[in-house]
Amino acid sequence: MKHWLVVELLIPKEFGEAVSNFLIEQGAPGLEELDADLKRERLRTYFPRNGKEKRVLHSLHRYIKSLRKITPETPHAQIKTAPLIEQDWGENWKRFFKPVAVTPKFIVKPTWLKAQLKRGQIPVNIDPGMAFGTGTHPTTILSIQALEERLKRKGLSVLDVGTGSGILSIIAAKLRAKEVWGIDIDGVAVEIARENVKKNRVSEIVKIGKGSIGHLRKKFDVIVANMDLKSLRRMRWPLLKHIKTQGFLILSGILEEEKDRIRQWYLKTGILRLIKMVQREGWSCMTFKKR
Repeated sequence: MKHWLVVELLIPKEFGEAVSNFLIEQGAPGLEELDADLKRERLRTYFPRNGKEKRVLHSLHRYIKSLRKITPETPHAQIKTAPLIEQDWGENWKRFFKPVAVTPKFIVKPTWLKAQLKRGQIPVNIDPGMAFGTGTHPTTILSIQALEERLKRKGLSVLDVGTGSGILSIIAAKLRAKEVWGIDIDGVAVEIARENVKKNRVSEIVKIGKGSIGHLRKKFDVIVANMDLKSLRRMRWPLLKHIKTQGFLILSGILEEEKDRIRQWYLKTGILRLIKMVQREGWSCMTFKKR
């Protein structure tokens, strides 16, 4: 049974982007943004307890200390940790996951709760379990909004790279994509995504598989990748290889301070043009079109 370390931070809002980026670079699989106050924000993430977590915590304390030296007038940061066994994970996120309107069109909710829907709203049932992706994070919301814009025409094919809970694959199917593939290198995430696909009754459209994009032998009209900076840099050519001519590439998971680097990194290939970039709560999402 896998053991995890829960890391919860209460930090000045000025540190939010920098600390989020630092945690992702240290290997955090994702971040939860919790309520705090006007001057501070609360973040929660998880690290596997494999001996490396002590080094990560030491580096985190040093990093926050260095930020304090730059802006000593900011409130002091707090870091709390707690052990977590994999079997307890579900109860941990169930307490916080409530129905939420991620866009005017889609309501994301846990399967055990009902949600009052307005006319035209579509429910998306998600039980994330050990996979990140309840739809409430700004990077996921930006990805959903970008998919809504690109899938106004029926019958397109979609690839969801790093599918996690499967939420983007499911929404693509509900936007009347003809064919959706969701892939992830995490076997636990793949099993959870498959269950969520069944719960949303889109199994005929969505195919979930374990593996990397390099194993695929087909091209898609739309590719969405909501991932961290290192992954987006490393996967540039594999992503481009699998987009059809005149197809679209949606990149999310990008901190605002990283957006210029990522934009230039993809534009320098010479085969893409940027058609839209939007921001939300310190995060950016870019949509490119293949020439």
